[in-house]
Amino acid sequence: MNCFLDLAVSRRSIRKFEDKEIPVEDIEYFIKAATYAPSGCNSQCWKFIAVKDRDIIKKIENIVIQKVDDILKEKAEELPQSYLASKRKMVSFFAKAPVVIAVFMTKAKFYDETFISVLKEQGHDNKSIMDIFANYDILSIGAAIQNMLLAIHEKGYGACWMNEPAIAGKDINEVLGISLDKRFISLIPVGIPAYTPREKKIKSMDEVFSIV
Repeated sequence: MNCFLDLAVSRRSIRKFEDKEIPVEDIEYFIKAATYAPSGCNSQCWKFIAVKDRDIIKKIENIVIQKVDDILKEKAEELPQSYLASKRKMVSFFAKAPVVIAVFMTKAKFYDETFISVLKEQGHDNKSIMDIFANYDILSIGAAIQNMLLAIHEKGYGACWMNEPAIAGKDINEVLGISLDKRFISLIPVGIPAYTPREKKIKSMDEVFSIV
């Protein structure tokens, strides 16, 4: 790859992986790339845990599948078994990866406390204030994950940005020993791709871009 655009254009979400270990130094490289992403007020409002232990990964897989079953249980008799099986597989394929990176969001900073105090006097709490500022805490996490995905791709690995496991976020916190003040956001399974992904259909520039 000879430029950043080549890297960005060729990256794909990978859902099947070869059964090969990833060296610790490569995992650290992915995380270091993530930590250099921009973040609101330089909060660096993230924490990453790389999970290699197969028993822990299995526990996470089980609780995510159980949460799906709990959500769907009232409709289970109406839904075809093929859908239920497909849904369980869709939310748990991460368990086949040699490494699964759990991403958590910590508290973001507000840089202008005077402005924030006025908003609070007007009845806003921290959550609604973050909404006013377009949720830059979540945007910061997105930037970090994108850095990570590109670093993973650069090294010849594949990954997938998974948010559905967040339905079991509090349970995942417990399994990994992470306090609930750190909000679970995503799982990123990482490994050597076991297949070549198809071309990605991208909207035309006319659909997504204009100059005024």
